[in-house]
Amino acid sequence: MIKAVIFDLDGTLYDNSKLPFYVIIRNIFHLRSLYAERMCRHKISGRFYGTKGAAYDELFRRISAMTGKSVARVSRWYWGVYMPSQVKAIKKHMHPKPWVEPKLKSLKEKGLKLVCFSEYSFIKEKLTALGIDTGLFDLMIDAPTAGGCKPCRKAFMYVAAKIDTHPANILVLGDREDTDGAGAESCNMKFHLVPKKDTLKLDLSHIDKALE
Repeated sequence: MIKAVIFDLDGTLYDNSKLPFYVIIRNIFHLRSLYAERMCRHKISGRFYGTKGAAYDELFRRISAMTGKSVARVSRWYWGVYMPSQVKAIKKHMHPKPWVEPKLKSLKEKGLKLVCFSEYSFIKEKLTALGIDTGLFDLMIDAPTAGGCKPCRKAFMYVAAKIDTHPANILVLGDREDTDGAGAESCNMKFHLVPKKDTLKLDLSHIDKALE
């Protein structure tokens, strides 16, 4: 029986296919850092670093080594420019998929715990930019804060522990099988692949009984 649902954010709750373009425009003087962030995040994916900022420390250290910028400078760019640029682009150009709010409210009414578990930080800010009620979620957490970039098994297990729910009773909804799907499978959580593009409904008919 499903007792909790973990939602990915980018690409799952909204179509993020054009987000990289808008982020590049807002970081036109930081293209090297953008490229390094993407490459370094990929290199540490799946690894566990601990839940007290160690994953971010490692990410920033690698970006620093790749760009020649100090770790402190990388950190300032990431928190002060890069992530806020994502939020601004989302607020101006993106919208939640049509099924999102009705589905969130429906699952909440059934008594399920809801989690937004994103690869990136600024989750509350992004949800607010999209106009999604953050109060519907019992937990909002990014993967590095949980210990490591997706599909890190221990990061998924950390989330399960935070909501005090056995992994077998958790459904993960995400737009990528290699991150959300692989992470869920490693913990024996159920997984449903969400279409990246806007859809009016989210078809969960094959697991509806488990959601009752």
